[in-house]
Amino acid sequence: MPGLADLSDALQDYLREIYKLQAESQRVRTSTLARRMGVKPPSATAMVKRLAARGLVDHQPYRGVRLTRR
Repeated sequence: MPGLADLSDALQDYLREIYKLQAESQRVRTSTLARRMGVKPPSATAMVKRLAARGLVDHQPYRGVRLTRR
């Protein structure tokens, strides 16, 4: 399993922001994440899907995203 060092800077930035936002809410809305990252919602959704494919986040459309234990 790859570690954080194997992730691009952009993916790491998204993970950090999800971590911060999760302190405020159990699940993070992709629109909130997009706003914080300064990108359009479809861009944030695409990045969240990449993180989910690696098992780093749990993404449920229309319900938000949260970090996994991994």
